[in-house]
Amino acid sequence: MIFLNYEEIITNFEEITNHYNRSDQYFDILYDSISSTNIVKTPSAENFSVNTKKSGIVARSFLGSWKEVAIEASGDMNIIKTKIPKVSNNGNLIAEFDSWSLNKEIKSKIDPANVPIDEKIKRVREIYKYVKNADERIINVQVKYLELLIERIFVNNEGCKLRQVIPRTRVFVVPIAKEGSVVDYDYFVKSGEIGFEIFDSIENEVLDQAVKNSLAMLKAELPPAGRNTIILDSQMAGLIAHESFGHGLEADQILRDRSYLKQHLNKQVASEICTIYDTPSIEKKLGSYFFDDEGIKAGHNILVENGILKNFIYDRRTASELKATPQGNGRRESFAHPVNVRMSNTYFGSGDYKLEEMISEIKDGVMLVHGFFGMEDPLGGGMQCTSKKGYLIKNGEKTKILKATALSGDVLEMLKNIDAVSKDVLKLDGGTCGKGTEDMVPVTSGGSYLRAKNALVSPG
Repeated sequence: MIFLNYEEIITNFEEITNHYNRSDQYFDILYDSISSTNIVKTPSAENFSVNTKKSGIVARSFLGSWKEVAIEASGDMNIIKTKIPKVSNNGNLIAEFDSWSLNKEIKSKIDPANVPIDEKIKRVREIYKYVKNADERIINVQVKYLELLIERIFVNNEGCKLRQVIPRTRVFVVPIAKEGSVVDYDYFVKSGEIGFEIFDSIENEVLDQAVKNSLAMLKAELPPAGRNTIILDSQMAGLIAHESFGHGLEADQILRDRSYLKQHLNKQVASEICTIYDTPSIEKKLGSYFFDDEGIKAGHNILVENGILKNFIYDRRTASELKATPQGNGRRESFAHPVNVRMSNTYFGSGDYKLEEMISEIKDGVMLVHGFFGMEDPLGGGMQCTSKKGYLIKNGEKTKILKATALSGDVLEMLKNIDAVSKDVLKLDGGTCGKGTEDMVPVTSGGSYLRAKNALVSPG
């Protein structure tokens, strides 16, 4: 099985799928293949790992709950028919969705598979050396490079025949600076559905700015504590959209009565100038794809529109139970992990303010920049997000640079206090998200600049 091509896999999958009648039961089968390279360079170590085409198959049927079988790609597929029983008159236990077909492969400008590992290590070393030698105050540098090539083939007994091949690449650079007894840093990250050409966008000017940002942190002061008018950059806005708000919209949490947002559907949860989306269909972002791991087409989910909560985030089962339309948020880390309701690209829509206008109207405030840490609280609705740095705003001007700044309090209170959203082009930053501490999937989050009144900030 591991050596079969796409057409042969589809043929074998169709033969198994035809064994299960949709009117009697829902059935799907997924082929999953992941190749990865990970390189980490620090002053004390240089580590790399290469995993070539780890492949497997997972099949399942819905019989009131999911009955699921996972095997290595080289395994005996007849096990699936043995382990998943045929039943009668259970087809209506889960809703039926539209069938469709797709065979889509994103081609990198420079395919990482054609680049020797020595060349990849060389590029990481070059970044490390350039940043380390940029200033004598840079005492430590961390450079991380991650590439993934993911292929997924999906067939179900609703008529879906799907394939997607997606490259994902990420570079993370941390220059750590020291002057006297003060040690601090900023960071730079670049990611997307791209290949080895990611290094073409990391020019010396970009690295110079990363160094400059870290050096600036040596002069940073502690932020004020208490209620302030705040401005959030796209990364901080993304932390709010994803960690503080988005997890509470995952429909499995809704069904388990573990979300504070369950009672707020079709009610105001934010300022009327706020719109929040989750959109897996955006092109070339780390959290993007053509279909999810349940064969649902990647869509465009309007979560909040003009401040009103319009939708939750669904997989097949939760959409069926809540009589909703899924937008492609049933995701697995791999064939060996379960499907969960997961976010993709989660962000605030743009507004009509210029950033300069937003700042000029503030007498005393704080600007939080570079989202660094966020903690979810889908049951209580609390918020705890920290920026890597900030700026003090006095009399309409951005002044002193501030150390890490924490934003806390009630999520809905903060969202309802947003009084300005910038019209900047959407900016999304990539990372990974777990369901709890497991089942990691790639995501992005972001948006435009947000301004909110009466927000609770403190040293982070």
